[in-house]
Amino acid sequence: MKIIFLDIDGVISTAQCWGKGEDNKWGVYMFDPKCVAVLNFILKVTGAEIILSSDWKCQHTLFEMNEIFAHNGIIKGPIGFTPNFKTYTGDNLEGGRSDEIKDWLKLHAWKDDTKWVAVDDLNMSEEYAEKLGKHYTSGLKNFVHCPKHMEGIKQCGIKEKILKFLE
Repeated sequence: MKIIFLDIDGVISTAQCWGKGEDNKWGVYMFDPKCVAVLNFILKVTGAEIILSSDWKCQHTLFEMNEIFAHNGIIKGPIGFTPNFKTYTGDNLEGGRSDEIKDWLKLHAWKDDTKWVAVDDLNMSEEYAEKLGKHYTSGLKNFVHCPKHMEGIKQCGIKEKILKFLE
């Protein structure tokens, strides 16, 4: 099994999309078409499934998220969400989200044959976690950072990093 833990804001919905196109039935803005194309390519090539780690999981059901993904032209929607933990707070966003992903993996991907990657604009890398020390739990080894909010997943080199984890 191949899994992409996917954030939305700053990854497939870039800053230029925010506040635009919210006149749909979900009241959400559209995803960046170029980011959608990159994600669709990754999904086609790898056959990976999406687990949503984004905050959007708190505002929408899985059914609604699948509708939103289809409405934006993504070829497959998420099959599930990461859990919601109390460690995910304003002063520990990266650590909390990292904990949620690790918990999902512990519960659902206990076999060694699962390949996975987390893609987020929050820096959840092991290196960043070590730098922050005690205020942060631990980072993720299979992580791809999207640091540029205007580019997200379409940023040069991001697609290749994601593919490498899912080979």
